[in-house]
Amino acid sequence: MDDAALSGKVLGLEEEIRDLNIKNDQLKRFLEIGKILNAERDINKLIPLVMIETRKCVDADRCTVFLINLERSELPAKYADGLQDQSIRLELKMGIVGMCVLTRKILNVMDAYEETYFKREVDRSTGYRTQSVLCAPFFDPKGEAIGAVQLINKKSGLFTRQDETRIRDTCCLLTNMAQTGEFKKDAIEPLIAGLRKATDSDRGSIFLLDRKEMKLSSLIAEGLEGPSIFVDLNLGIAGYVAITGQEENIPDAYSDPRFDSRVDRQTGYRTRNILCLPIKNQVGDILGVIQVLNRRCGVFTDSDVELLRALVPQIAIAIDNAILFEEQNQQWQSFLEVLAASIDAKDPLTAGHSHKVAEYAVGIARELGLSETEMDILRVSSLLHDYGKLGVSDEVLKKPGKLTAEEYEHIKQHIPRTQSILSRMRFMRRYRGVPKIASCHHERLDGTGYSGGLKAFEIPFMSKILAVADVFEALTAKRHYRDAMSVEDALKILEKDIDTKFDGTIASAMKRYLYKLPSD
Repeated sequence: MDDAALSGKVLGLEEEIRDLNIKNDQLKRFLEIGKILNAERDINKLIPLVMIETRKCVDADRCTVFLINLERSELPAKYADGLQDQSIRLELKMGIVGMCVLTRKILNVMDAYEETYFKREVDRSTGYRTQSVLCAPFFDPKGEAIGAVQLINKKSGLFTRQDETRIRDTCCLLTNMAQTGEFKKDAIEPLIAGLRKATDSDRGSIFLLDRKEMKLSSLIAEGLEGPSIFVDLNLGIAGYVAITGQEENIPDAYSDPRFDSRVDRQTGYRTRNILCLPIKNQVGDILGVIQVLNRRCGVFTDSDVELLRALVPQIAIAIDNAILFEEQNQQWQSFLEVLAASIDAKDPLTAGHSHKVAEYAVGIARELGLSETEMDILRVSSLLHDYGKLGVSDEVLKKPGKLTAEEYEHIKQHIPRTQSILSRMRFMRRYRGVPKIASCHHERLDGTGYSGGLKAFEIPFMSKILAVADVFEALTAKRHYRDAMSVEDALKILEKDIDTKFDGTIASAMKRYLYKLPSD
């Protein structure tokens, strides 16, 4: 071998060594983040810890996490590394961070001062000089941007493609940490795929524990199509780990008496070795198990165990948040039922009115193609639309004859009462429009409604749906002063007032919905 060839081979080996050192450093950082997640679950404490490790990993000078405040159109800093004053607030539509959030893309900027949209005010106020910037958005489970991560001034030059991958991974982690809704399977699948690749294994899976049914159900089961797999808690390695909470590294599955080979027989797959760990929450409760199968070269090692241990806390946080959200949602639904029941108790004859209006309103909304979120908001508004009637006297509310002008004015006051009561309730962000929607259900397109006398486009669209549903239910139900009308007669009354009092598109949707209902 001549000197040139030898020199080239040496350079190639040096390059491989550098790549291995980089990968080794990444693995160490990954394990360090895993240890942090395992030791601390408070998100307010977690964000700084994770971001410090991310900054070290990409060799940046500073890092900041911004969370969107839509009400103020701002990006306030949730955490700002390197700054004593944490109260940084950026305009949502301004600057590199704002551009990153609005475009939903990673921005890798060589020199911030050469970018026209860079805002220099923060530098001027702190005396700092921003040069290179790497910024990435992160999203909620529905895909809406909720914030951004910003890394500033890479010490060794410009941010690289590898750095972009790392910040993307951090954003995925922050999404899982901040998640308060349905468990986002799509956010976990890349972690499992990465774990499988890192451990050189053939398949990875996550099973969730159902203590009531004494089963494990597959959340992710690579290589298997179709519905979830259910595993008896008293059978197999996964069941054993879920019951005992012990880690199991099985070098030869078929030599272990605990191994259940039925899934192999059903699928034609041959399990050789298994690495399975419990997924525990902060207080040590077992939520499920994570496992990888069939290491391609030999058996699973201690390093593989460490990798799984690092990933488990991230998954545990996401699962725990999903469980918490479900519990909160059940509590919220029971609260709504109590409120609706209190309205029903006011007048037994009209009991169930709010539920029936909600049913009609959601049916109309579905015909109109509204989203599940919009239908949920409309359902809540419908259940609470008459809450102010708790303040109406029984004498007026249950009067069998025609109301006097004074009595009619009295009953109309249930609208401002509804607005007042609901406005004092602390709704989640999704439901903050409920007081307005509920209190506008007696408004009419021509301005003859009450209590605001709103017209046409001044009336919220969901209130227009609620108005049609409310009138139809009232007409087709028995009241103290009249018998129930037929569906046909009620629809004729609605049709007579289309485009003067009621929206024609909504009335048509109501008709389509009713015709789809099964006949009695």
